[in-house]
Amino acid sequence: MILLIIFFAVIETAVYFVVKNSYILRFFAKLFAVAVLLEITLFQYPSYRLVFGDYPHKILPVSEAECVNCKYSESAGGIELHGTDEISLVYRNIGVKIGTVRVNVKYPDDDKNQCFNFFADMTDETGYYYRMKIIDSQFISGNENSCYAMVHLSGETDTARFRFSGIDEENTCIIESIELNKKIPFDIIYLRVLIITLAGTFIYICLKSRKIHSSVCSNRKICNIALTAVTSLAVCCIICMVLSKIPRGEFAERFRLTQGDQLTQELVLAFENGQVNLLDTPDEKLLEMANPYDTASRYYNNIPILWDHSLYDGKYYSYYGIAPLIIFLPYHLITGYFFPTDIAVMIFSCVGIIFLALFYDKLVKRWFGGISIAVYISALVVLLSSCGIWFSAGRPKFYECAIASGFMCVTAGAYLLIKSDKIKLPDIAVSSLMFGLAVMCRPTLAMYAICACIYYVNLLTKSKNKLLYSVSAFVPIAVLAVIQMWYNYARFGSVFDFGIKYSLTVNDFTHTEFHIHQMLIGVYNFIFSSPVFIPEYPFVKTPFSLLNINGYYYSDTGNSSGVLFSSIVAFAYIFSGMTLKKLPDMKSKAKSAVLIGLPCIVMPLIIVCASWESGYSVRYMADFSWQIVCGSLIIIFFNYIRSKKFTVKKIYGIAMGFIAVYTVVTNGIQVYNFAFSQEEYPFLADCLRRFVEIFY
Repeated sequence: MILLIIFFAVIETAVYFVVKNSYILRFFAKLFAVAVLLEITLFQYPSYRLVFGDYPHKILPVSEAECVNCKYSESAGGIELHGTDEISLVYRNIGVKIGTVRVNVKYPDDDKNQCFNFFADMTDETGYYYRMKIIDSQFISGNENSCYAMVHLSGETDTARFRFSGIDEENTCIIESIELNKKIPFDIIYLRVLIITLAGTFIYICLKSRKIHSSVCSNRKICNIALTAVTSLAVCCIICMVLSKIPRGEFAERFRLTQGDQLTQELVLAFENGQVNLLDTPDEKLLEMANPYDTASRYYNNIPILWDHSLYDGKYYSYYGIAPLIIFLPYHLITGYFFPTDIAVMIFSCVGIIFLALFYDKLVKRWFGGISIAVYISALVVLLSSCGIWFSAGRPKFYECAIASGFMCVTAGAYLLIKSDKIKLPDIAVSSLMFGLAVMCRPTLAMYAICACIYYVNLLTKSKNKLLYSVSAFVPIAVLAVIQMWYNYARFGSVFDFGIKYSLTVNDFTHTEFHIHQMLIGVYNFIFSSPVFIPEYPFVKTPFSLLNINGYYYSDTGNSSGVLFSSIVAFAYIFSGMTLKKLPDMKSKAKSAVLIGLPCIVMPLIIVCASWESGYSVRYMADFSWQIVCGSLIIIFFNYIRSKKFTVKKIYGIAMGFIAVYTVVTNGIQVYNFAFSQEEYPFLADCLRRFVEIFY
């Protein structure tokens, strides 16, 4: 707290005596003062719990408690709590008014994933019986403040029952005593002060600054700085999110793995051995089954399988794309180790985010340079926040590796496609190559490869050397298409069969029937589902809905809000018809409808509808989310430029500023909860709880 006050004094002095003429910096200083005041008052409310009232301090030794399902240990110095079995400590004749309760606990090691439930049932002067779950909390190793809990009762407490249990079978701690009415320490979070100050200042700039409402084309330097800053921040967040999942001191070991997964090891070894089927051979019992895809028969007969592998003609195959092997295969040949999947996801996600930002910047500067800086920055934040790749980075497994690599290839191809005002054949050729690789990462991304080919045809009329241009645009993607079709045929006897229906998972895909209602489940949850805001952890969540449809539909964990509500700007499609009418002639209307409608509306909807068979998984949003957002931004930009009134344009900038803050908060909290679930990462989940909650 002292450090925060010193920092506050330095900032205020610098602003008021060094920078006197900047009204923005003066507002920044005032808002910073408000943020500091909030931090040391409102957000530290638990620390002031004992200020008013008579709350005598008292320690309740565990040796004096009535123990239920536990026993005091002299050697341990307390009661050992192990696993999920609940123990209870009952104290009678307490006779004091209770404002806070602290569990004095010690842990056998420094594992920050130790988490324990803490409940308390108490009496007070308003009734004889227990008031159940007066305390409903958790304490976590590594977080001192989690051992405290506030209590709000009437008068003195006579009897209290404290109940404890671990949330995991491996959780172990020693409960030494219960301490009543000990002051809760201050828990200053500097990042909270910084975020409140920066977010508020950004909104203020959108409201008051005339320069922020000047056009992008007249202030490219500011836009370049903003582009670099926002993109760098996004990349840093992805890196921190992935690296935080790697145990301390094991980063270097990630590059010396002797085991991998289906992408990094099994496919690599198969290709090194010169074959398309995997080296593992199916169990004979599996091959003897009349229907090896029958999940119930496999389960009841205890027949071993390789999970999520394709079984065809007595051999195991991988239906995942082989494009990432461009990195994984040489790495294994050179080092003898398998490339770490989590690092691969991190690299693919970061590179994809960078290309997406560059694509957005080029899109704006080529066709929408008349939008304001406020709209430019806000839209960039919205696009990067709701692009969908965050969920892959939040759970970097081989499933997400396929998503992230495809995301990188599509964004790179899109950027190179519109990179220059004049047609540059090297850019076109590499763009074609990237779209071809995208299909070899994920077959569903073939939708965007088709769109790219339509774009190449559209540019053909502008090319001076049509033959050379055609070779550059169509040969790379065609060659990769032939390779993919050969690979499909070599595995499954058909150039268009990617092998998903032979997968050994929770479904027998060979007998899966299409029902339009199941398709609607995906459409609703991916597009229309809205987040729910609640005042307690996890603060923002989106319930998954089966739309009351009777039937089986697979749903992965960690559902997120649909695209409409994760970005808000997607509601701009409501005005798409009105926007088309503003175009000068039918040719331009048809051209815009095809070149924008196909990649931003039609193809994403096809991908969403096609997900009915695989079910719902939030990672799929990286396949279509940013494309939908881009289309809606184009509509907003077009209408902004067409407007002649400064007041209307200012309203655009202000609205986009608020939407940017909303998007970061809504998506940020959901991504964080997805990446660091309370069950697997209780310490990191508790960090978010402490950051947001006031009464915790």
